[in-house]
Amino acid sequence: MALPVSYDAAETRRLFGTLLVKGGTADRFGARQGVHPAGVAPLSISGFTLTVQNIQGVIYPGPNLGGPYLFELRQHNRTVPAAGAQPRRDIIVARIWNDDEDGSGAKSFDTEYVSGVPAASPSKPGLPTRSFEMGVIDVPASGGGNPTLTITTPYTVTTGGILPVRTAAELPTTGVYEGMYADVWDVDALVRWSGSAWQTMAEAPTPYQSYTPDVTGGGSATFSTRVGSWKRIAHKTVQFTAYLVVSTGGSGSGTVTITAPTAIARTVRQSVTGHLEGLSTPGLRHCAAIAFTGGSGAVFDRIRMDSGSGTNGLSNLTGADLASGVLLNITGTYEEA
Repeated sequence: MALPVSYDAAETRRLFGTLLVKGGTADRFGARQGVHPAGVAPLSISGFTLTVQNIQGVIYPGPNLGGPYLFELRQHNRTVPAAGAQPRRDIIVARIWNDDEDGSGAKSFDTEYVSGVPAASPSKPGLPTRSFEMGVIDVPASGGGNPTLTITTPYTVTTGGILPVRTAAELPTTGVYEGMYADVWDVDALVRWSGSAWQTMAEAPTPYQSYTPDVTGGGSATFSTRVGSWKRIAHKTVQFTAYLVVSTGGSGSGTVTITAPTAIARTVRQSVTGHLEGLSTPGLRHCAAIAFTGGSGAVFDRIRMDSGSGTNGLSNLTGADLASGVLLNITGTYEEA
């Protein structure tokens, strides 16, 4: 005769770990603690009133502490205590009490406001046991205005879900698995754990932005027009255009360089094409801006142009070539560093 299977409360919570993402803990019976993302910030502040919104999430006290707890909390307020002569840095935490596991005499879940020690440069107070930080509240000294809130709560999802993080610094390196995805908010990037590192799989394309290309090696050259535009069209891939019109003629035999909008990758030599107008015969010439492997930063280290000699020769663009009225237009795509 088959016997019924039964689980105590701690075993049931550990079983829920099967459904919860682990990122941030290596405990296979645990889970990543944090708030479930719901499209609304979990905290807000107005004056000295801190509001905790309706939230759901997971709290995981740690290995051998009874497994992860699912929780829900309804919207409620906490009053921020005013500071005295010195500012203070406080925190608000999500906290679990379970007499079966901690001997606290209570079985409840709630938020707790923890005040720091006033100081000229205040520090956060320590976390209470069986809790995680949801936000930091900076309280100015008396007469210094209202407190400010920084939301710091981690976010959590179910196994297989895309984990949201504010910055790459919040990406977990324990409890991860090959094929796990995360969304990095500050750079709008989708990343995947390869088994050894987080790799960017996709980035939101940026709109075209303007930039001002810098020119060196032109000697006495000045420019009536020096403009550019660019956008990131894929991960580490930039499309750009630079356009210059010489006002006062240049001088010298120095090699002319021009900057890109972002730092250029130097693993291999890169080049983008363009054209020059207004030079001595022939007045229209093809050119290429070249970034050397030994170069650095956002600089295209040389502009090579056809020499106009009729023998398919090439020469470097120098300051003396930049006569008044010369137009330089460069357009292309490069890999950024």
